[in-house]
Amino acid sequence: MDDELGLASLPFQGHHRQAGGVGRDRGTVVADENVATDENVLASLHRTVDTALPALLKEALDRPGLTVATVCGGSMVLAMADLIEGRPATTLHAGLDLLRATGAIPIRARVVDDGDLVTGAGVTSGLDLGLYLLERELGPRVALAVERLFAHERRGTVWRNAGTEPTAGV
Repeated sequence: MDDELGLASLPFQGHHRQAGGVGRDRGTVVADENVATDENVLASLHRTVDTALPALLKEALDRPGLTVATVCGGSMVLAMADLIEGRPATTLHAGLDLLRATGAIPIRARVVDDGDLVTGAGVTSGLDLGLYLLERELGPRVALAVERLFAHERRGTVWRNAGTEPTAGV
């Protein structure tokens, strides 16, 4: 995959770019000031790691009965803060390698439901995620009413770690 988001130069927490992708190490950073700029999406997301946001997100993820939902780069913020290691999640297509590199389990789906963490892929999946949460929490009648109000028909299947695993080649 091409370096669409400037992963090669981003000094995110405990990770670095290596041949073939982003990898973990003890803080070594490969920098290329020509790739990452303040306008770079990933660089902008990374700046949140040095704020109070990761601690607030950890507190939310640790709170029983609370569901955390993210859309687009939100799951990358969680991943860069080392908060979703070992958990399935999705993000915009260009960020799936970052999820894998930080130890999350990238799923190519518009919405991924991992119980108390529900993630949406690109920004347009935000409506799908919101409607799914309405259905999950309040039922299909409410979700359908809001879907009609928004004049938006949901797309795709919500991924959950349930059911039969597909066979190879499917």
